[in-house]
Amino acid sequence: MTVTYGVSFDGFVSTAEALATARGASDAGIEAMWMAEHLGYREAMITSMGFRMQSENAFVIPTAVSPYLWHPVPTAMALATLAEVGTAPVGIALGVGNPLFLAEAGREIVKPVRAIREFVECLKALWTGEPVKREGEFFPLAGTRLAFTPPVPLVTYIAAMGEQMLRLTGRMADGVALSAGLSPAYCKVSLERMDEGAAQAGRDPSTIRRAAYIYCAVSEDPAVARDIVRPKLAFLLRNRKLAENLDVTGVAVDQDAIVDAISRRDMEAAAALVPDEAIDAYAIAGTPRECHDKLDEFLAVGIDEPVLMVQGEDAERGLALAFLRDRATAVKGATGKP
Repeated sequence: MTVTYGVSFDGFVSTAEALATARGASDAGIEAMWMAEHLGYREAMITSMGFRMQSENAFVIPTAVSPYLWHPVPTAMALATLAEVGTAPVGIALGVGNPLFLAEAGREIVKPVRAIREFVECLKALWTGEPVKREGEFFPLAGTRLAFTPPVPLVTYIAAMGEQMLRLTGRMADGVALSAGLSPAYCKVSLERMDEGAAQAGRDPSTIRRAAYIYCAVSEDPAVARDIVRPKLAFLLRNRKLAENLDVTGVAVDQDAIVDAISRRDMEAAAALVPDEAIDAYAIAGTPRECHDKLDEFLAVGIDEPVLMVQGEDAERGLALAFLRDRATAVKGATGKP
């Protein structure tokens, strides 16, 4: 299995800081830059162009672009434009989006599987450069076309969690992007559901990219690393959609208490409800050696594009980049890449 390592950018820091981090990741041999589209924060397409311009080998993936905020035509234009700068592929991860933020923007989540399906179909058709005529509940097109075609491959991921979305991914997408906070055991369950969708569509599941976001903190002191990840994981585990993940993994977390603490804006209390066992199960945190071992668990269940959400201050981030450099170097040595 060929592994492509990626790093995630959340848009919460300045664009200058993100570009500097991306430059360090690129120097460490990291190929994939996943730029999040969080409403109200830095814009993903523009930031991805910045990544692309400073490193032509950067595989950039704006994520998770919502069909309730974007339209396929300008999205196809933006991604094809990105593809004209640099030599690596360009990707997009489509996802429903945060319900709260969508509501604040006056948008409602309706028929999400159909909305994502139509968006992917439109993108793939538009990238051919041919006129696109199609009926659709969300995105009907009446002959629109791109006047140019992307010079490098464009890769569609679906940020899928539920069974229907995972099976849709298997039927039509180039890859899946699994949520952060999933254990290796639940990643395996999710990938099996995706593979079922691929089989139903007559596709070879082995051709589908398998990405997963993973919180990552590296420190010479494992307790420090776990404490860095703890509040992030607490905020994530408030999501009721992760209940099956907790059940399958078998590491108990009191979701009700976490939700209650977060509703009171008491993040310290919420973080205290996340035991070390949960951090070890749902994230990568510890010494460099411990992090290598934990990452291997994700690879063992079929994840071939781990996207690390690097946490911590300069010291921990420096160790994380060194950790990633070791992994990327090992991959290039195994594949014979320069």
